[in-house]
Amino acid sequence: MTTSLDADDGNGGSEQKQKVKILGVCGGIGSGKSTACQLMVDSLGCMARIDADKLAHVVYEPGSEALVEIAQEFGKDVLDDDDNAQIDRKKLGAIVFSDANSMSKLEHIVWPHVRTKIEERIREITTQENHQSSPTTATTTNDTTSNNNIIIVEAALLLETDWHDLLDGLWVIQSSPNVATTRLVQSRGLTEEEAGVRIRAQETRRGIGGVGSNTVSAVGEEVVGDKLRKEMEDGVVTAVITNDGTLGELQRSLEKALWDDAASFKE
Repeated sequence: MTTSLDADDGNGGSEQKQKVKILGVCGGIGSGKSTACQLMVDSLGCMARIDADKLAHVVYEPGSEALVEIAQEFGKDVLDDDDNAQIDRKKLGAIVFSDANSMSKLEHIVWPHVRTKIEERIREITTQENHQSSPTTATTTNDTTSNNNIIIVEAALLLETDWHDLLDGLWVIQSSPNVATTRLVQSRGLTEEEAGVRIRAQETRRGIGGVGSNTVSAVGEEVVGDKLRKEMEDGVVTAVITNDGTLGELQRSLEKALWDDAASFKE
């Protein structure tokens, strides 16, 4: 499903519609999904990367609709005592990380607001790209435009959202638990035990469990868990990238999925 978006021409009208593909990318902690997304922008010509998890922090801003809804659901005790009425993340986290039902309620409050932010960013990116590639600006902006019309939406729990209709493809970046553990120890300063706890905590989420986390089987050149394989068979997940090697190997896998594998995007 290719998305058509009107780009504002700056004068209240709109330029010619530009066709863009929206590629969703998810993966567990330590899988390297953020690195993969940035590589696709910096080295493989994708238009932009939208980090949905960072946008989620924006929807918590004081005075936002989401903050009001969260306070109504979980009580005003989850707000700071100051005049700004910000979310006290420690208090809210103590509730939602200890109770799956509470986490589900929080996600159902926050995710619709995040989707709205994502759609706004897609329009902003497309407007900017259309302006840069228009005949009047092409001579001065050609070096800054992307090589393809793919916008990446990165979100750890993308498979569990209701955003699938927005996406033209959904990729899972996976890695073995040992590799993910090493990355978390080196990049975040966690102990191996702390890293292991965080990795195992995600294994029940859709599309998160890494290589070796459950029964595995081969799909093409990738080895995937049975649950993830079922997501592929159902057409929900369109590609799986295993990131257990070097940056060069990751880039080659991404390039192959982008350009050589037609199944990486929905028809």
